[in-house]
Amino acid sequence: MIKQSAYVLHSRPYRESSAMVDLFTPDYGLLRCIARGVKKTIGQGQSLQPFVQYQIFFHGDSGLKNLDKYESLSLPLSLAGDALFSGFYINEVILRALRSEAEVEAELLYEAYQAALHNLQNQNLELALRLFELTLLEHMGQSYEWSMDFKTADWVEADCHYGFFVEQGMSRVSHIYAAKNPNNCFYGQDLIHLSQGDLTQPSTLKMCKRLLRLALKPIIGYKPIQARELLKQYKHLSVQEK
Repeated sequence: MIKQSAYVLHSRPYRESSAMVDLFTPDYGLLRCIARGVKKTIGQGQSLQPFVQYQIFFHGDSGLKNLDKYESLSLPLSLAGDALFSGFYINEVILRALRSEAEVEAELLYEAYQAALHNLQNQNLELALRLFELTLLEHMGQSYEWSMDFKTADWVEADCHYGFFVEQGMSRVSHIYAAKNPNNCFYGQDLIHLSQGDLTQPSTLKMCKRLLRLALKPIIGYKPIQARELLKQYKHLSVQEK
């Protein structure tokens, strides 16, 4: 048996009393395990839940492992509303990004995940999501030099606009082009702040949301994120109830 700390990303029923569980671990990245008899423990408060750190024991040579036993190392995080859906978003993004990797070490990403959950609990939602997305890009080998024009090797100028090109980076565009394509263009000053790791400015944080969404698409796919759709439905229902 192999021992790991782990978080549940997703689970679904498997046969009568078991579940197929996607687990995120520091040494093996994404693990898919069969948790046999897990449904029988639900009434005893021992079911596997998201946002709880577990110590798991598993075995298996194939891609599908067997979860032998598990025990919680923490209490469930008290996430609600936007923070809860943000947590679901992070789980979904990890699952999509790592599904093509086979047992790859992910210690730094695991630490970033824990930091993101901590920030979500403290309601630092946008900062939590953007910092995690940046670490995910690096883990997947898609880190960018945000403060350099990849076509000219010139440093980004604060008062100019730049377009984003997948797997290449930023390149200067005209103000006219930026005005016609506002969703795909970014202000130089915000890119400089991002390259310095400074996300304290509201404009930089807002810009990062658009930029990282574009950068992550080749990694997580182009299908709509289910967590975003659920959040829209939740907010729609909340408005109707009022």
